Amino acid sequence: MKNFAMTFGSMKSLLFSLIAIMFLTLTACDSNDDAIPADNLSADSGDEEVIDGYFEDTDDVVFEANDQVSTTNGRIAIGRDHSLIRCAEITHDTENKTITIDFGDGCEGPGGKIRSGKIIITYTDRKYVPGAIWVYTLENYTVNGIALEGTKTLTNVTGEESDYLSFNKVLEGGKATWPDGLFATREVNKTFTWIREPNPIDDEFHVEGEASGVTKNGMAYEMDIVSKLIYKRKCRRAGVHIAVQGLKSIVKGDSEVLIDFGDGECDNLVTITKDGESEVVDLTDKRRDKNS
Repeated sequence: MKNFAMTFGSMKSLLFSLIAIMFLTLTACDSNDDAIPADNLSADSGDEEVIDGYFEDTDDVVFEANDQVSTTNGRIAIGRDHSLIRCAEITHDTENKTITIDFGDGCEGPGGKIRSGKIIITYTDRKYVPGAIWVYTLENYTVNGIALEGTKTLTNVTGEESDYLSFNKVLEGGKATWPDGLFATREVNKTFTWIREPNPIDDEFHVEGEASGVTKNGMAYEMDIVSKLIYKRKCRRAGVHIAVQGLKSIVKGDSEVLIDFGDGECDNLVTITKDGESEVVDLTDKRRDKNS
């Protein structure tokens, strides 16, 4: 069941489709994890979560584009209503291995997100092939009015003997600028691993790594995933879109905030600790994009 020699051979086409579906759902877990409310202890973690969400949104778009363009050359038509790129113009230059996703002056996707500008991708091979490298840059790109800049390199680091697909993602020169002119910067190095199980409902998505930057209030921070963040497909189906296990540390100046996502139960509860004081926060009704 977990043999990659067979997976990338006779079952290649089926696996590509399944992987695309899984990554569009599971990476959405990470990209939507941007709503820790700005109250009391959790205010210290809010900016990091928000900017992370906007940059992870670009991954969702790129993964879907990868699935849609396949080996087709030229302009690609996307017609599905639920597609993240349904209103974008997609072109694929197979000779130069370049994909351009152009949202124009702005169009609304699922969930009400309005994207504009371009994501330009260069690649060495299909994303799901071990060793493949994808580099994508943002050109006048915005999400809900927030301008994003930077270059992201995604490398398929799945080992030849590995049971699971793994990707390393590095963001360099990341910057988010709000309509009022305030901005935040971000650098990221994370690894994502898809844990496949015999029953797909039991699949998990594990995230490790670190990030750093400056918030829009001018505060430098460092984020470290102390204990890998675990997202579960069955929890997403139950309406829980955040990690359900793992520990994240955010350091600003001399202050450290710990965000504990729990012990694997499908709930929207996180425990936030600062200076020995802890607060349990229920994110169920507080998940929203923050534009200010």
